[in-house]
Order: sequence, then structure tokens, then C-alpha cells
Amino acid sequence: MMQLRHVTAPLATVAALAAGAIVVPSAAHAATGGAPTGTVTAPTATTESTATESAATSTKAASRSSATGYIRLRSARALKVRRTPQRAKYVGTVRRNQKIRILCQVNAGVASGKYGHSRIWNRIKLPNGRTGYVADASVEVAKTALVAPYCGWPNPGEPQESNPEQGRCSSVATVPLADAPEDRKAFIEAAGPLARKSSARTGVPASVTLAQAILESASGTLHAGANNYFGIKARTVDADDGIFRWESTAVGCVHKPTYETEGKRLVRQIGQFRMYRGMQDSFYDHGRFLRENSRYAPAFKHSDDPAKFARAIAKAGYATDPSYANLLIKLIRNKALPLTPYDR
Repeated sequence: MMQLRHVTAPLATVAALAAGAIVVPSAAHAATGGAPTGTVTAPTATTESTATESAATSTKAASRSSATGYIRLRSARALKVRRTPQRAKYVGTVRRNQKIRILCQVNAGVASGKYGHSRIWNRIKLPNGRTGYVADASVEVAKTALVAPYCGWPNPGEPQESNPEQGRCSSVATVPLADAPEDRKAFIEAAGPLARKSSARTGVPASVTLAQAILESASGTLHAGANNYFGIKARTVDADDGIFRWESTAVGCVHKPTYETEGKRLVRQIGQFRMYRGMQDSFYDHGRFLRENSRYAPAFKHSDDPAKFARAIAKAGYATDPSYANLLIKLIRNKALPLTPYDR
């Protein structure tokens, strides 16, 4: 799965979802939890930081993928390297197909390139010793994780015993990650009781919870590298200092590349996702998140109608994909799964 590529296609098709395949979504749906809709951008002063690489196992947190990339251009032979992501002042050039080492990554203005549209900028070191930034839209790397630390924001380390509920996010998870299920059926069997328990406590229809988990985590095979099965983001507290709030059930947050719909474009960017110790905490927080967030209050008029509930949370802005409600309803009504028995 860790191929050298950019994923530029939209979300997994409804046909594939209906077929019961485990599908890796290429456009993330992330609840903001009332966070500002603006993108977190580069800190005022960035610090150079090299990526540390460690072996990943099924019981340990996933390590960051390789920080090596390759410049890929549509037609030009070279790409100018900016001094900062925000200003078009240059410190050098890189050639087409040149191998580069990425020191850190940061969100800034949208750039377009061979791999679509992206707010991510990669800080690299040139042969002349100078450092600068190139647009991620023109760089080929493994795209399932952040390939280098977030520029200017040091990793916070292991979760604290006393949960501060806010702080800096990690560039890789600092808790053991759950193993992927064998297939979608195994995922539903594991997640179904948790969804039913959440429904009894919060009023969120269990079939909606399951549909969201299937869609957001590709049937449990992807969970934002943080045991996060619903794409729930941490809320921005201080964008300049890189402080985010993850509340009491999560134990931290991770920086993770994701896609958001901006206008009619899918734009790749770094999001900050809540990190959990396991699946149970993620499901508990999902129900509480919807129940306690006033923007989703209208949905609870339809706790006995999963389709209407799905439309209501989509309308309230749970996801940026305009087809989100239809994707959920397609899953809810798929008799081959099935999900609706967990509503009883």
C-alpha cells in the first residue's frame, strides 16, 4: 500500500462500496468539531527538522514513511525552490525527476502540479546548502502518511498520564495501532456492538455510526493512523504555536494528509486528527461528539430514521464531500452487509 504515488481520484465509488470490497478512500471526510474552517498554515518561523525513521509493527505505532521524494513535472524541466511557502522569492531550482530529501512539511497556499491541487509544501535542502520549499503537488512520495515532521512544531512525545486535552500533534501515532480486520464482515462484527451501545447512550442510529466508520476508515483498514474511525479532527486553539484541542476521550492528535473539497476541487492538505487508545474510545467519542455539538442538534429529531439522520449531519457540515449523505445511505440500505439490524 505504501506505493510511490499521489492519490488524485475522488472517494471510492458507490459501486465498489455496494460490492462489499474494502476500499481505501482517497478523499477524507473530517468532522471539525466547531473548528475554524480556515487551513492551519505555516508557523511564522520554521525550524529545520530531519525525519526519524523506525520499523513499524502491527502492535506498535506506525512509523513515518520514507522522507525521500522525486520531482515530477508536467512539461517544465525544472522547478523553482521558494524561500518560504508564502512568498515567491527563490533560493534555487530542482530538476525534473531529481531525488530530494524532505526535511519537514507545512500547510500554506494552494499550488497545482502533476498530482493535482495541494496546500502542502515540502522543505528541502539543496546541494548548495540552502533550504527552501517546493509544492507537494509536484513531488512523488508515499502518500498514506506525513513523510516528515510538521515544520516548526516539535513532536510532543508519549501521551501523558494526566490528559491535558490539548497540545501539539505528533507526526506519527504515539499509541499502539489496532490491527486491520480480515474483511468488512469482521469489521462490522467488531464494531456493531459498539455502535449499538453508542446508540443507546446518545441516540445516534447504530447503522449511521457503522456506515460512517466503514466510509471513514475503509472498513477499519485505515483509521487516520490514530485509531480514529470517524475522521474527527482536533480543534485549533493556537494556529501560530501549533496547539490543538482533542477533548477528554482522545489522548492526543496526529498530523495526517487528507483531502478536502474546496469549491469544486479536491485539495490535499495536512489535517490534525484526534488519537485514541483503541476502537472503543473512538466509537464512544463519535457518539458524544455528535450529541454535544449544537450544529448536529437537528439530526436528533430523526434518531428513528437513519437516512434522515445521515442527511442532517451531512447538511450540518460533517464532511466537505457533497455526496457524503448519499454514500452513507447507500451503505445503510445495503442488504448484503447488513447494518440496520444493529438499530434494533
